[in-house]
Amino acid sequence: MVIGTKLDVEADAPADQLLNDIVVREIMTQGVLVLDITSTALEAAQTMKEENIGSLIVSKDNNPVGIITERDIVHKVMAKDVKPSTMLAEEIMSSPIITIKSSTDVIKASEMMLKSRIRRLAVTDDEKIIGIITDRDILTVAPGLNTILENLIEMNREQDIPGTTEFGRGVCQRCESYVESLSPVNGLMLCEDCKEDEGYYD
Repeated sequence: MVIGTKLDVEADAPADQLLNDIVVREIMTQGVLVLDITSTALEAAQTMKEENIGSLIVSKDNNPVGIITERDIVHKVMAKDVKPSTMLAEEIMSSPIITIKSSTDVIKASEMMLKSRIRRLAVTDDEKIIGIITDRDILTVAPGLNTILENLIEMNREQDIPGTTEFGRGVCQRCESYVESLSPVNGLMLCEDCKEDEGYYD
């Protein structure tokens, strides 16, 4: 992951100004691994393990049609007690792929993640996917981003979401994602996804 030198030069600048100057291409993970749509969930999991990555792009006829993440495998395969070698990538991928241009600033990237309720965006240049940016990538670039994301969440909150007990917004101590609410589990503040992974349900 490459971060531009302007980060060091402008370290004392206000966080919102700093982040408006940082574009996606500077903090994204460059390059993507592609898996054919006819591949199995087992092949996807093995590839992620071998390459130490958290997501794969799924293609059909050499065109990107979806994305598979570790969460997809856990929730759509393992949690349902399905044999990974019998389930195809097409059945567990998220589609369509939500993309963002490499020249977009990270504030807009975080807004897009919040509105779409996702943690990853495929980064494009001339309509070709050249990398992946995650919420963790964005959170690493400036300490002040927590406050900015909190404001963005407030602005984009959906009015029809049922009210739930809220323990406060912040960064999950397991997956490090910034979320609207955290719950205390075994001494840690966890997001809903990680709480479910730990076997705790409301």
